[in-house]
Amino acid sequence: MIRVRRPTIVESLTILAVIAILAGLIFIPDSATATRRDIERRARDWKPSVAPTLADRSFIHTEISVIGHWHTQRRLSHTEFTFDPRTDGRYDVRFRTGGCGGGCELSRTATLTDGVISLDGAVVEYSRKTYDTIYVIRVDTDEYLLPAENVVDFERELAAGASDWKWYVHSRNR
Repeated sequence: MIRVRRPTIVESLTILAVIAILAGLIFIPDSATATRRDIERRARDWKPSVAPTLADRSFIHTEISVIGHWHTQRRLSHTEFTFDPRTDGRYDVRFRTGGCGGGCELSRTATLTDGVISLDGAVVEYSRKTYDTIYVIRVDTDEYLLPAENVVDFERELAAGASDWKWYVHSRNR
């Protein structure tokens, strides 16, 4: 008959620690998954408030078609919108954002009224800006989308006369 010895307390604790570490490696999501879940949760939990309005409403243009792809690239992140028309006059919107820690894609429906895009749910940029209202604007001869969350910063930079205001808008792919 073979006799099996029982593990010591130290051996038992070591075995439990190794099991816990391996379980953590299996069940803890990678950074991309964690980022996607965080963005989706923030968009879902966002509570709308009064969207900031442009002080100079002459920037808003009602004649601009939003159909197509719009983007912005920041230092370590990017955000993209793609608008496709629907038969009911609204738009299907594909929103993508990402950075060095991962990213997320969200689908929304939008209405466009008098140069203001209203999304049926919030979107969250990788940079943590959350909004559901976007202004369709023209600066000089170029067209942009300006998220309501960025209005104050956009106006401040535009008034300063520098080109830093372009950090706050989405432009068309060219």
